[in-house]
Amino acid sequence: MLAATLRFMELNVHFAEKETGKPFPVTISQLAEVWHCTPRYVKQVIHHLRDMGWIDWEAGQGRGNPSVLTLKTDRDDLLLDEAKQRIEQGQVQEAMELLNRFGTGFVRERFMGWLSEGMGFSNKTVSDKLQDTLRLPVYRTIQTLDPARVYYGFDSHLASQIFNTLVKYDRDSRLIQPCIAHSWEQDASGKVWTFHLKKGISFHHGRELTAEDAVFSLERIRLGADRFESSWMFRDVVKMEGVDEKTLRIFLREPNFLFLRFLSTVQTGILPADLVEGDERTFWDNPSGTGPFRLSRLNQGICVMEAFRDHFQGRPQLDRVEILLFPDLDEGSLKEPDWTSVMSCQGDARVARSDFLIKDGEDCEWCKEETYFACSSMLVFNQQKKGPQNDPLFREALHQIIDRKRLIAELGEDRIYPAYGFRSHPEEGFPKDAEEENYLSRDEIRNLLAASHNDGEPFHLSANDFHKGDAFWIERQLKEYGINMSITLENYENQEKPGGFQYDGRIYGVSLQADEVGELEVYLQNNYFFPAYDGEMAEKVWETAEAVYREPDEKKRKAHLKGLESRIRRENRVLFLAHKKSSTAFHKSVRGVNINEFGWLDFDKIWFHPSQRKS
Repeated sequence: MLAATLRFMELNVHFAEKETGKPFPVTISQLAEVWHCTPRYVKQVIHHLRDMGWIDWEAGQGRGNPSVLTLKTDRDDLLLDEAKQRIEQGQVQEAMELLNRFGTGFVRERFMGWLSEGMGFSNKTVSDKLQDTLRLPVYRTIQTLDPARVYYGFDSHLASQIFNTLVKYDRDSRLIQPCIAHSWEQDASGKVWTFHLKKGISFHHGRELTAEDAVFSLERIRLGADRFESSWMFRDVVKMEGVDEKTLRIFLREPNFLFLRFLSTVQTGILPADLVEGDERTFWDNPSGTGPFRLSRLNQGICVMEAFRDHFQGRPQLDRVEILLFPDLDEGSLKEPDWTSVMSCQGDARVARSDFLIKDGEDCEWCKEETYFACSSMLVFNQQKKGPQNDPLFREALHQIIDRKRLIAELGEDRIYPAYGFRSHPEEGFPKDAEEENYLSRDEIRNLLAASHNDGEPFHLSANDFHKGDAFWIERQLKEYGINMSITLENYENQEKPGGFQYDGRIYGVSLQADEVGELEVYLQNNYFFPAYDGEMAEKVWETAEAVYREPDEKKRKAHLKGLESRIRRENRVLFLAHKKSSTAFHKSVRGVNINEFGWLDFDKIWFHPSQRKS
């Protein structure tokens, strides 16, 4: 039906001035130009559209006499019906392309209203069984579901729903808990770890998990440093082996007091060895894990996950999660969501919308949970490329030019505090000297720039879509001082291109975990701070990481990292910009709300009270 709809829409666009129901003359050659086809094919299309009841057609009698065409169906109604049908069939991208090409503002508004009403929780009968479904919009694309390669929080969240790790980390108790492994021990030297795996854990495709799957998954990261940024977590590993089907042994070169914590990160999710080794490219089209949800559909417009009924920790209460992907949609396009919906603002500028939903106070049906992660944006200077950023005086000048309080006041949204380091509160390790820094006058800043080796060479700044507001704001500030700046808006693909780092500075957003692992990740991965190091600094970073690994006392580990952060700040290798918050709004009917480390609701824990269901 889509082909017929396209032909009819093209006809309407070409004859836009013609009224529905009123006949007008037309020739076959005219229609051939409209549809860019042969006269023979024009006749086939005409017959098809007439059979659909969308047009009337009277063929011209005799050579040179025009035929008579009547448009019988309202174009807007047909387009709206077709777009709705595409959405229900999971063809989100096709629906949006139709609307963008043929839809008027009025039609798009009607469509967005219908789409808004369909978001949230619903209960339908499927094959004589009630099915609880959560449908929600996300204003970005899914870059990867490979847990070893996830970079953005949304991808990490989805991977955590599809895959499980050997152990898991409880953020409240700050303790390691069983997951795929039910028990573990280390020998007296602290260098040999043995993990005992639970029996009866199945992958989504039906095969039972074995120790060989764990060996394959972890060795894949350890031996794939050129592919996987998280390989730094396995620098201490000498070898791994499956002792038997349910026993895994890992040998380290030295004791590592964070190794268990490394094994709880989403990057170490366990994959089925046979499927990945057989055809990895095909595997990621329909990945199979052991997690609470299995992927049933994924394309550029939709991600559908269904509850895995044989999950070893118990099946989720939700039967189905449908995530509609709208990377090109303005965030104000969807109206206020239905009371059954759940929305996360992490990474999205929707804080104002959440505030609107809960502003009525105690009688409001909405609840709001704000999570203040150690989350900040930052500008990282690239020392692996020649440019103005190599000069400490130039970096100091930029530090002085970028007024963090003004940035927050003018851009707002989820930016809440000026950032002077990873953490925003004294009890979290906030740098006490940050507010006591001496700020220079405009003339003093100009003197710094004059003393630097910058001869007018432009400063090349890279940022992704989430940080483009900060990038353009910084460009305006630098322009006041005569600094030329170019901006490259990157995506996931060009971010991972080989050939080194081609920018002078890059804006990142980082959310740290409650312990040291997130901070180590920022220091040691290429896609975070690593470009900011010269040879001496890189050596210092690895030296500090080694000291952290070997230290059993948590306070001393944090002291090592705090010293490293102080040096990074002192040398302006990184400019911390603004701390951010994550907000999640949900209706009171939503039960089991738990905001995970990625700022999202855990789908496997939420459920809806029967009295609040909609069909």
